[in-house]
Amino acid sequence: MKNCLNFNMSKRGHLVQKKHGDINLPFCSRPSTPGEITQRSCAFYGARWMLAPLEDAIHVIHGPVGCASYGSTVRGRSFRLFSTALEEKDIVFGGRKKLIETIKDAKAIMPHARYIFVYATCSTAIIGDDMDFICKDMEKDLGYPVIFVNCPGFIGDSQASGHRIAFESILNRLIGQGERTEIGDYDVNIIGDYNINNESKVLKSLLEKMGIRVRCIFTGHADYEGIITAHRVKLNLLICQSSGRFLAEALQKKYGIPYLKVTFLGSSQTIASLRKIGQYFGLETQAEKIIATEYKAIKPGLDRILPRLKGKRAALFFGAARMASLIKALDDMGMDVVFTGSQFGDLATYKETWQTVNPGTYIIDDASEHDLEHLLDELSPDVFMGGIKEQSLSHKFGIGFCLFPQLKCAGPYVGFQGFLNFASSVHNAVYAPVWKFAKLNP
Repeated sequence: MKNCLNFNMSKRGHLVQKKHGDINLPFCSRPSTPGEITQRSCAFYGARWMLAPLEDAIHVIHGPVGCASYGSTVRGRSFRLFSTALEEKDIVFGGRKKLIETIKDAKAIMPHARYIFVYATCSTAIIGDDMDFICKDMEKDLGYPVIFVNCPGFIGDSQASGHRIAFESILNRLIGQGERTEIGDYDVNIIGDYNINNESKVLKSLLEKMGIRVRCIFTGHADYEGIITAHRVKLNLLICQSSGRFLAEALQKKYGIPYLKVTFLGSSQTIASLRKIGQYFGLETQAEKIIATEYKAIKPGLDRILPRLKGKRAALFFGAARMASLIKALDDMGMDVVFTGSQFGDLATYKETWQTVNPGTYIIDDASEHDLEHLLDELSPDVFMGGIKEQSLSHKFGIGFCLFPQLKCAGPYVGFQGFLNFASSVHNAVYAPVWKFAKLNP
């Protein structure tokens, strides 16, 4: 087998292999190599990724209609939005008039909306429309928040920049604007869950069985009242540490709300997280009761599936969300990860991943399609997990594929039943008989 580290000398450093001894992390948080077609998307799409689920808001895209089309589908789901649909003459003479008209029209169409997000795009940032002033002026006119999201695509190196911009918009303009008459002893927010495959419902149900009340889920299930009073809780639960870390730390600094890092992917991590939360609130007995009941329900299914997955090899590549958590879930199945990577992970993400994987595992940042082709060819995993863009590539190599994390996967994958769902999806991908007929080089 060739050495995977030597196949692309022009990008030395973006691919590393874990070895015993010092920590060696891939170069990250830097611009993609010119000429390489990667999948990092842009800051505008990153903002849409965060804010799209907020359905009691109006979403206005100030830019060409192509940007609106791009930002209308998030996590495999189509969302309603409005666009100024700028044309050439608007770029030359300015889009102020169109933006004002679009905001007014959107408000007339959605009179029950509670607030408006107005997104900048590359073209409107370049021509210099004073969107911040327009939003403030329209806010006075309409009488409710009109929030400028300054997320032109060229800001930052990837869509991760847009994640932070979106959370900053929520933090600065919405959180803290309302008050509750009381704060329950067990009130929490969840940060970093985006309701993929109805995950929010599963998490909320698990916690409610312990007697814990979930006030707001950022941003998978966050209504206006939940957001403006999100500072009135006892604890924040941080799930996606890549996108949600900024908001959790900001709420701790601004309002003194502590946070716990938890994850509900895989049986061992779900158990550990419930115990951690139970210990924090003094609800250890309730946590143990839930663990015993929920695990007993899935054990027969796991006993049937897991022996067939033991020793199988997996490869992962997607956005930075929950990468280390997913590796641990695969470890619960007895599987080995041969390579893992993300489109826009940061040093903290890769450090946690490095601590999680076994020696010999490759870690890659901002992989091109050529990178992934080489890794799949050289390492020959039994299953590949990624987004929709990697699916066809995996199929060409005759490798089973799991779509993760998307609405189209057979989830939800969180919690106890979610772990059984996940194991079943992996099993079906590995053992589908079609792959022996679908090799790239038969």
